[in-house]
Amino acid sequence: MRFPLREDDISGLIPPRIKIRGILKTVMKIKEIFSKIKTKISLKSRSLTPRKTKILRLSLMFLIGLAILFVLKSLFVAALVNGVPVSRISVIKELENQGGQKILDSLIEKKLIFQEAKRQGVKIGQEVIDSEITRIEGLLKEQGMTLEQALEARAESKEQLIEEIRLQKTVEAILSQKINVSEDDLKKYFEDNKDQLGTDAKFETLKDQIKGQLFQQKLSEEYSKWIEELKGKAKILYLVKF
Repeated sequence: MRFPLREDDISGLIPPRIKIRGILKTVMKIKEIFSKIKTKISLKSRSLTPRKTKILRLSLMFLIGLAILFVLKSLFVAALVNGVPVSRISVIKELENQGGQKILDSLIEKKLIFQEAKRQGVKIGQEVIDSEITRIEGLLKEQGMTLEQALEARAESKEQLIEEIRLQKTVEAILSQKINVSEDDLKKYFEDNKDQLGTDAKFETLKDQIKGQLFQQKLSEEYSKWIEELKGKAKILYLVKF
C-alpha cells in the first residue's frame, strides 16, 4: 500500500469493478420485454398448430439467449483480435501474476486498519473527506487541472479516491497522538534544507508547510511499525499463492 496519500498520487492501485448491478438490470429488462412478447405469442398461438407453436417458442428462447449473451459478453471476453477472443479470465490471471500478491497485501492491510478503527471507535465523517477533496482540488487547480481530469488520467474513479482518503484519515486519527513535531524539528529541517528552499526563504513563512511535511514523514514511519504489529497479532490465512 502506498501511504500516505500524496498530492501527486491521487489514489492507489485498485482493480476496476465490474458493474454487476447495471448488467443485471439490463438482463431483467430484456427478460421483461421478451415476457411481454411471449404473452402476445401465447395468445396468438392458440390459433396455430402445436408444431408451429413449438417452433415459435424455441425461436423466442433462442433470441432471449442471444440477447443475454450479448449483454454478458464483456464478463467473459475482454477483447477480440481478428475475431479471436481474449478471455477476461486470461487478463485476470496475467494481472495476478504481475501484482497479485501486492494487491492482496494491500487489501489485507485495509481490512486490518478498518477492523482496528472499529475496535477503537474511530469514524471519519463526511465533512473530513469533503475538506480533503477540496484541498486536493485546490492543489490540482494550481497545476491547471481539474479533479475529474486527474482521475481520468489515472483511470480512477472518485469513489476510489474517497476510499483512499477515508483510509488515510483513519490512520491519521489512530496514530496522530503518537506523533510529535517539535519547534526544534522545524528549525532543524529549515536549516538543513536552506539550499533547496532558496536564499529568500523565511522560516515563519514556510513553518506550516514544513510541519505538514515532517508530520507525513513521521506518520509513514509510525505506520510501517504499526501495520506490522497488526499483522503479527492477526490470524491471516492465505488461500491463494501468486
